[in-house]
Amino acid sequence: MYYESELLIMAQELELEDHQSRLQQKLREKMLKEESQKDEYDRNEEQELFNEMMQVIEQRDKLVDSLEEQRVKEKAEDQHFESFLFSRGCMLSRT
Repeated sequence: MYYESELLIMAQELELEDHQSRLQQKLREKMLKEESQKDEYDRNEEQELFNEMMQVIEQRDKLVDSLEEQRVKEKAEDQHFESFLFSRGCMLSRT
């Protein structure tokens, strides 16, 4: 179950990475236009692209945090299980 969840998070992160890349490209294209030639619509569009890109970055950060939390939890569960087995006289081989 842990690996399925990890794969789902990684897939979501890749989708967000792709979305962020497309937004960056659009923003670069908009910013190539001379500032003196931009109207209010252009400025608003740039700002909207920037805001959307920041939201995508926040979402990616949350996914990374979630993945790290899952890894820490999984490691703690593994250590707890090993301690339980050791207390019962069982040894685990890591080979």
